[in-house]
Amino acid sequence: MLRSQQLRRVNYQGDGLRLGMDWTREDLKKPQVLVESVYGSSHPGSFHLDAVGQSVQKGVTSAGGKAAQYFVTDICDGIAQSHDGMNFSLLSREMICNMVEIHAMASPYDGLVLLSSCDKAVPAHLMAMARLDLPAIHVPGGANISGPNFISSDILWSLGDRWVKGEVSEQKFLDVAEDTCPSCGACQFMGTASTMQAMSEALGLALPGTAMLPVILNDLHRLAQTAGTRILALIKEGLTPRHILTREAFENAMMVHAAIGGSSNATLHIPAIAHEAGIDIDAFDFDRLQRDIPVMANVKTAGKYPTEYFWYAGGIPYIMELLRDRLHLDCLTVTGKTVGENLDWLNEIGYFQKCRQYLEQRQTDWQDVIPGWTRPVYEGGDIAVLTGNLAPEGAVVKARAVTPEMMSHVGPAVPCDSEEEALVMVLERKLQVGDVLIIRNEGPKGSGMPEMFHTTEALMQVPEYARGCAIITDGRYSGATRGPAIGHVSPEARDGGPIALVEAGDLIDIDIPGRRLNIVGIHGHRESPEVIDRVLTERRTRLVLPPLGERGALGIYRRLATSAIKGATIG
Repeated sequence: MLRSQQLRRVNYQGDGLRLGMDWTREDLKKPQVLVESVYGSSHPGSFHLDAVGQSVQKGVTSAGGKAAQYFVTDICDGIAQSHDGMNFSLLSREMICNMVEIHAMASPYDGLVLLSSCDKAVPAHLMAMARLDLPAIHVPGGANISGPNFISSDILWSLGDRWVKGEVSEQKFLDVAEDTCPSCGACQFMGTASTMQAMSEALGLALPGTAMLPVILNDLHRLAQTAGTRILALIKEGLTPRHILTREAFENAMMVHAAIGGSSNATLHIPAIAHEAGIDIDAFDFDRLQRDIPVMANVKTAGKYPTEYFWYAGGIPYIMELLRDRLHLDCLTVTGKTVGENLDWLNEIGYFQKCRQYLEQRQTDWQDVIPGWTRPVYEGGDIAVLTGNLAPEGAVVKARAVTPEMMSHVGPAVPCDSEEEALVMVLERKLQVGDVLIIRNEGPKGSGMPEMFHTTEALMQVPEYARGCAIITDGRYSGATRGPAIGHVSPEARDGGPIALVEAGDLIDIDIPGRRLNIVGIHGHRESPEVIDRVLTERRTRLVLPPLGERGALGIYRRLATSAIKGATIG
């Protein structure tokens, strides 16, 4: 018997309350589906999802179910940048997940369809699906279309700094700003939003071809309606997310992540989703699986084309086709078919040829967008996880975003106890070429693990810094971050990690090919590992950790959050 029908037999008041809305007596006997989105006037990634949710509802109705729309909107990392609002970003993932759980469990729903587009909402929904283990489908909210000359919102950070300095007018700044987000949908680069849409599809939790689907195409609403129809079949079949989320499915997703050059934030989100499914995944799994998979997508920010064009070139299905010999093709998906069967079906219906017609009219060769194995954008894997006496539990770097001359580097530390302090160092040109900027107390327990995009972009705007300085932090970075930016240092400073013990002038050895991150000198002088261990032990006796001191939601997160290497969860 359906969960909804079981609970009707004990919750008599519920029938009356539903009949007080748009329910009929017949609806009470149908499978009941929670259709939850992050719709709201919060940012372009969520603004359109009420309409997409209505398409899901049509599909549920046509298949004989009854749908109810719920909303818990998300926040935008772009809007939260450069102020304390960013401290709440990663925390919002946990809270959105919790609210989906509350909604689903407080009412007698038999299945759920979740709609989201962006950085924290997509992983939150995938976590909730794994936690609840009710029949479920995720509907990615698609991609923003590209602006003139492929400009996107990430350009506004460098332009905004010039406007504040009086180098360009506010009118010029706003003229560009108007063109960066021409529609709803996720940002047009392979940041965290696009990456996590890709992970949803690669995991098998979204229908094939839905990740980064351009919102201007009616396919978004057609596939949303298909998801609404399909959820009724999943309920009947009893196919739930934990049947889909096997270790092999996560390995598929991490290999796809390598091929698209995905955001380093996925090393937080994939372990968090796996945790909800009862599977132990950490950032080291990314490194292990990605070492010999090149980046095969020529997509912004590191590449040329927007994600809209990536979808036209074949998108995630084509990336999975390129990886076919490596993927676990027998993994189940929400279609009820395996990964291999889905790819066979897409080839049979001419899916790739249909998509690529959009590029023909734009006079773009699809093989320039996804050049594949023969002309990879970057060799040698996307994510590297470093360990050493500065990061005993690990640290994460997006290797493909690092210039060759900075893959190995030794430089003096310039420690800062907050991002605000570090940003001043960069903007006021107080760094010397070769310096290693340390930003600490920004981990999950430090300040909620904000991203350091403004600081990294400011550094990259100074050519000599971009070529000769590095940033190391226990915080995280934007999916659009470029340069030698090493994050997720664990244990974090607030947990007493070695990053809290670094002093000015200590020599930091960054060895990305060797996967090492070490303190190799004290106050400018190289020392043996034994001497360094002795100095760090002595410094620890003087270490005073800052108090947590936060009330409310952020205080809860800072007290309970796990290590960044394990996903920074509170569940």
